[in-house]
Amino acid sequence: MELTIKDRLYIPAILPKEGNFSQFNTKKDILRKIEISDKERQDTGLTENKENKRIEWDVEKDIPLNMEFSPQELEYLKQACERISDEQLPDDMWGTVQKIYNVIQE
Repeated sequence: MELTIKDRLYIPAILPKEGNFSQFNTKKDILRKIEISDKERQDTGLTENKENKRIEWDVEKDIPLNMEFSPQELEYLKQACERISDEQLPDDMWGTVQKIYNVIQE
């Protein structure tokens, strides 16, 4: 799965805030895989705008991360996406959800 910085910022918001121990470990593994490194932060100028509390970066310098998820991680991501399916979310967040579903369907 090819993930942009925006996808990697949205995925933690998609994941459940609580679960059992197995789910906790799966979530921790996913978060570790999609973590934005200090080098990436520096290379893209990723910062928080203090005035409007928005995260900003140079999208032209965003190099997508190619990520492989285990079947267990993909199932957890699928369940997380299904859990939020009736919520009102920004269109670009739905784009991340769709990207996850496309990989699961392959």
